[in-house]
Amino acid sequence: MRGTFKANTSCVQIEAGSNDVILCDAGTGIRDYVLSLPSDTQPKTFHIFISHLHWDHIQGFPFFTPAYIAGNRIIFHGFHPETEKALRAQMAAPCFPVPFETMQADIEFDIREPGDSFQIGDVAISAIMQQHPGKSWGYRFELKGKSVIYSSDSEHGPEAKEPDYPFVDFFRDADVLIFDGQYTFHEATTAKRNWGHSNHITAVELAARSKVKQLVIFHHEPAHADHDIEKIHQGTLEYRRSYNQKFNPRDQAFFPNEIAIAYDGLVVEA
Repeated sequence: MRGTFKANTSCVQIEAGSNDVILCDAGTGIRDYVLSLPSDTQPKTFHIFISHLHWDHIQGFPFFTPAYIAGNRIIFHGFHPETEKALRAQMAAPCFPVPFETMQADIEFDIREPGDSFQIGDVAISAIMQQHPGKSWGYRFELKGKSVIYSSDSEHGPEAKEPDYPFVDFFRDADVLIFDGQYTFHEATTAKRNWGHSNHITAVELAARSKVKQLVIFHHEPAHADHDIEKIHQGTLEYRRSYNQKFNPRDQAFFPNEIAIAYDGLVVEA
């Protein structure tokens, strides 16, 4: 399915210009990341930030080659105490032929309390709890005045229109916002209400209110074909203009400045 919008499940790399690697979630996309590495890669530290433990966000880890190589260090960061248990269980018989214990890397679990923040070198990371079955967490990465937000598997209902909605401050002035826009607005507000995902219209409204520079619509609906996703993209661009004209008529620039649809291999510069 290369060349389409849908293929791998969630995994995003945050490039911070250091030897340490920062990844968000360990869906099947983590295997494609491994395939991009040079064969002579030296031992590294990999930081994997887990939004939540649903299978599409951890199922790629058994195929993460660096985990089988001695000398590498892998640190899972997150807020779910069951993280290690979930990763081990998906590799246990009869689900997978290679057990977790086969991995040679040093694997650690940095499980935090709500409200805790992280620091990886010069990168400051904060987190926010999101509305999703089993609880999900979004992450904000900041370095030298630049900020990238990974906010997958998060539903924003009618409360998102409130003036003090906490996500507006969390997204504030982000250079890049990776946002769960799985559904159309109609789907999100009718049959799929309370399913734990958001929509492209709410994405635009929150990004505009937060003055986000670049918005990336992420975590596409499996039932949508490519032409459906293209249609959502065009509708998103049109709604951005109408929303800004209605609510920010005096602004010189519309927010978000750019809107992209996520696909395997997409690179966005902050």
